[in-house]
Amino acid sequence: MGIVLICRFLIILILVLLQPSAILAYNLAGLDIEVIAPSSGVPYKVAQKISELIGQNIEVGDGNSDAQVFADKETKFQKLDKSLRSQHKILWAVRGGYGAEKIMPLIVKKDYSNETKKIIIGYSDLTNLMIYFSQKYGWLAVHAPMLKDFATKTKSSKSYIGIINFLEGKSETLKISDLKPINKSACSQKVVKGKVTGGNVTCIVSSIGTPWQIETAGKIIFLEDTNVIGFRLDRLLTHMKNAGLFDKAVAIILGDFGTNTGILKILKKFANELHIPVYKSGCFGHEKVNLPFVYGFNGAILSNNKHTEIVMNK
Repeated sequence: MGIVLICRFLIILILVLLQPSAILAYNLAGLDIEVIAPSSGVPYKVAQKISELIGQNIEVGDGNSDAQVFADKETKFQKLDKSLRSQHKILWAVRGGYGAEKIMPLIVKKDYSNETKKIIIGYSDLTNLMIYFSQKYGWLAVHAPMLKDFATKTKSSKSYIGIINFLEGKSETLKISDLKPINKSACSQKVVKGKVTGGNVTCIVSSIGTPWQIETAGKIIFLEDTNVIGFRLDRLLTHMKNAGLFDKAVAIILGDFGTNTGILKILKKFANELHIPVYKSGCFGHEKVNLPFVYGFNGAILSNNKHTEIVMNK
């Protein structure tokens, strides 16, 4: 009997380990994907794995974030411009890092109003690109795991399944159900509604005063960041506040900000200085769980005595 139980356990363990990659490889290969790399590149082995997952060969150079300081922005722009004008339905970023900001001035000089509307997927350094095309042209932009995340299996299975189900039309309504009110306004609100926007705090701050600056009036703002130490995070959030980005917003949802000491204390201080509801979530950002949210979707934050969640749809 003991041997039988051990065998059953081993079979279940093997299935658990194999199932996610098998499912994801099948589903990604069936999607109409154009790979974009406006930010940092990936190593050759990771690019190979991505090629296997999506069923097409890609060439993404191993350019780390420091290398992007000196990268030829005109060449990167030409590649991205070609993708933006392609007939592919999905433009999926290979990874974040750094670099997209440097080609944004070239993008805003071009007109994409007559191009086929696409879905742009990414987060982190892709924030301003997604905000711009969502605001300017009404394209769908989804804050979700990038292709490098799939290839390296660094996110949770529900993070991958969330974006795949959305792309395949299996879930038109998205939810994040772990919200915790962290200021008085959030504790007193039962329903908060607004269009969804947001992304990486560092990138959003870098956009202030540019043609691609985030529009926040009437919006529920998702915010996240990574590897940012306390006083620097406070500086970023204070600058957003001083620039008036929260004056006409309806709510803020704070995601993951890394594991540096004192981050939660700073976030609570920031929340208590605002007149709008602020909530904390552990379900989006650079950490293990990164559930999707869609720029421009209608969001409804629903609270009762035991539970708070945001429900998002068209």
